[in-house]
Amino acid sequence: MTKGRIFGVILATGLTSFLSTYLSSSVNIALKTIGAEFAVNPANLSLLASLYLLCSSLCIVPFGKLSDTYGPKRTLLFGCAFFTVSNLLVPLLARDFTSLLVLRGLQGVGSALLVVSNTPIITTAIPKEYRTTALGILSGLVYFGNSVGNFVGGVLTELFGWRSIFTSAAISCALAFVVLLLFVPNSERPRKEPRGLDIPGILTYAVMLISLQTGANQQATTPGKLLLLLSVVTLAFFVRHQKRTAHPIYDMRLFLSNKVFAMANIAVFLNFMATYGSQYLLPLYLQCNRGLSPMETGKITLFQPLMQIFFSPLAGFIASRIAPSLVASLGMAMIALALFALSWLSTTTPFVVIYGALALIGTGISFFSAPNTSIILESVPVNKRGMAAASNSIMRNLGMQCSVILCGSMLLLLLGQVKGIPPEKYDDMLRATKLCYAIFTGICLAGMVLSLKRSRSSGAEESDTEESARNLSPEETPLRAKP
Repeated sequence: MTKGRIFGVILATGLTSFLSTYLSSSVNIALKTIGAEFAVNPANLSLLASLYLLCSSLCIVPFGKLSDTYGPKRTLLFGCAFFTVSNLLVPLLARDFTSLLVLRGLQGVGSALLVVSNTPIITTAIPKEYRTTALGILSGLVYFGNSVGNFVGGVLTELFGWRSIFTSAAISCALAFVVLLLFVPNSERPRKEPRGLDIPGILTYAVMLISLQTGANQQATTPGKLLLLLSVVTLAFFVRHQKRTAHPIYDMRLFLSNKVFAMANIAVFLNFMATYGSQYLLPLYLQCNRGLSPMETGKITLFQPLMQIFFSPLAGFIASRIAPSLVASLGMAMIALALFALSWLSTTTPFVVIYGALALIGTGISFFSAPNTSIILESVPVNKRGMAAASNSIMRNLGMQCSVILCGSMLLLLLGQVKGIPPEKYDDMLRATKLCYAIFTGICLAGMVLSLKRSRSSGAEESDTEESARNLSPEETPLRAKP
């Protein structure tokens, strides 16, 4: 394979990695503008983020099976076409908030098609000597999409209107489709017998999250309370079903029998629940309570993901030389300090404090993410790595969804069912923002304590891992978990 073709493969797959996070972060900057146009309150605006994440999470498992069965190139080509059309439809059909929500759900489905196929293409099409570099580029583009999305979303919203964000995503994905068609070789993958798909588990997971999201947005009403109760009941059923089914979407046996694996996954959930809501809250605070434009807001929020890009390689290097759990705990401590500072926001808070908090969050996420992922993968037998990676993704998405749900619930509690975001409610919104950051601080501290407890029981961790292997299968040889 020529270097030009290698570059084409990396460009096509890299664009799809970039777009999955770009579309999420860029829309957050436009929330105030969208809320004003459609007269939607801040609590309901959270649906734009949570519905995208929900549909993506639900579709990753079955679409991964499609990629294995029909080949990653075919799946990714279809995903690019689907994602492009779902974004192009926004300027044409999004004339009210409901139609925009439907299209956001379709975009979440499209993003799942993108993320399940780009990495398999790299591992099958790129020569071995370039493969690690290519995978590193893909990982970096995920962070880059998150960072540039904040800034570009603000610029596009201010100059051309919020719908131009979706047009830019459609054009970029269409380019990825063309490059993919021209440069990625056709790889005939053997059609192995499809692994059983846990349809009841997927449906239960969907009902659980949808009822939780909808119930939280209507918590003051009787239907809302019933939906919250339904989410608890379906959660209990989901856990019970996953322990019994032959092909679970989430292997509860490993989670319940391996303390290292369980604590690391819970730490992922707590980390993303504590941090993701800031991407929703801070743009609203900067535009409503500080009077900044979308472009100015994008410049400020750009600071956090830029720190992630810079410090992620350093965190990986440090974690390879000292205990990963200690590095992850340090990251959680940085995040907790930053969230505590943001819980004291006011209309006169110096911008240097906000910049410093964002820098700490970005650095803390970098120090937490790579070491904790390493712990998850090394705490399971070798042939369970795929499931462990899927578990990490599910916990990440679930944490992000719960973070947005919490933000929406607090805004609904203090603002009520208002139309749009009226200026007279800005003070109430600031109180809700500070309360959310205080709660996020507590969540992050809990995650830090959990991580520290894990680092002080290395001997117990190794015995847990060995016990987990015995419970799963006598033939499996586990990897040693690092303390």
